[in-house]
Amino acid sequence: MYKRAAIAFSFLLCTSAFGADEPQWLKDARAREGKFPALAEIKSKDGWFKLRAPGKVTKAIEKAEGSYSVEIDIGGDAPVLCEVFPESVDLANGLRVTYENAIKAIEANHGKIEARGLETSDAGSFGPVPYIKLSWLYRVAGPQGGGLLGNLKQFIMEKGTAAVYCVHNDLGYTKTFATITQAFAETFETQEPAPAPHFVEISTASMSGTKLGVTISTLERDADGDTKARQSTALLIATNDGNVQSQDSTQVNWVRPDNSLINALNTEVSNGEVSNSLSLKQGEDGIWVVEGEVQGKAVKANLPKDAKPGNWLAQSKELRTLLAEPKVVGREHSMDIWISENPAKLTAAKTKVLAKKGEQFTARGEIGTITANLTLDKATGTASSAEIKIGPIDMKLERVYISGSL
Repeated sequence: MYKRAAIAFSFLLCTSAFGADEPQWLKDARAREGKFPALAEIKSKDGWFKLRAPGKVTKAIEKAEGSYSVEIDIGGDAPVLCEVFPESVDLANGLRVTYENAIKAIEANHGKIEARGLETSDAGSFGPVPYIKLSWLYRVAGPQGGGLLGNLKQFIMEKGTAAVYCVHNDLGYTKTFATITQAFAETFETQEPAPAPHFVEISTASMSGTKLGVTISTLERDADGDTKARQSTALLIATNDGNVQSQDSTQVNWVRPDNSLINALNTEVSNGEVSNSLSLKQGEDGIWVVEGEVQGKAVKANLPKDAKPGNWLAQSKELRTLLAEPKVVGREHSMDIWISENPAKLTAAKTKVLAKKGEQFTARGEIGTITANLTLDKATGTASSAEIKIGPIDMKLERVYISGSL
């Protein structure tokens, strides 16, 4: 699984060191790939899920402690290991926890890791399936200054109500691992799949050109015609010491056919700990009530009597109407919405149209202390891209998938 070499870690992580200056054994190890004549069917023993992927499953796939373990032999020293979760998980936190567990396992089996760092970080979607994947390089201390070099590859995705995590701990097999994970995304099926949302929009989030995670917006309509509007974000940031910080947030709005809000729920999870969990409901007297916790402290408050909280579905409809008008440049749209940063009051979400570019428009967005340069779609009223400034942080969102109608 490892090659022995006396190499400084700065060399290991320096991309300019790869190529002509890379030792031949390392070139050979990183170039290894599995060879498979065709895709093989993979399915759980109870028939709950199935897919088609390269490689050979080495054990019966049974459910244990709430999940299924899949071990795939790819012809190398280490198999690809995948965990199938019937219930969705927080994507960023899932990667953080599994990374920390993998590091502990490596050190238990091979000794102290003396240096580690992130080689690549990527995020995106295979159709309506969002994913995040990471590749780590590390070195385990060895005698006389030598060490074991390793490459830990991780992947996590969400499909319907299920989630899949895959990992491979070996130098090389990069394309093989990518082929297997893509196969999970494209061919994975469950016995009783959840109804597909009638609208899906997925964007990647990046800082300084590095993709950190995904944002996902979905719409589902119930039998009464009400809509469940869900927006979630998963971000994973690697730190200089080889660790990671995760941030997962979910906002669910239930909306009537006229786009008026029924209720809302906001949840934020930082490194696996719930930092905010707030609900917004309207009482029989018409007053909107906020309840929940912020940073471990209980919160209960009423919005002002005349408060009429909007939502992103209503906002997109009004923006579509505005963008369809003949003279829209210079116009500003504003809607009061409820956000967890200021839960006891509504916050104005402002969008000013700056210029027209074909079927899209550039615009300036503002919500509280957050500002953004937006590119708006005339057809959807949502942003195909956004450059967001949150205090000293600059983040870019870029749409990678959209389907259905609002």
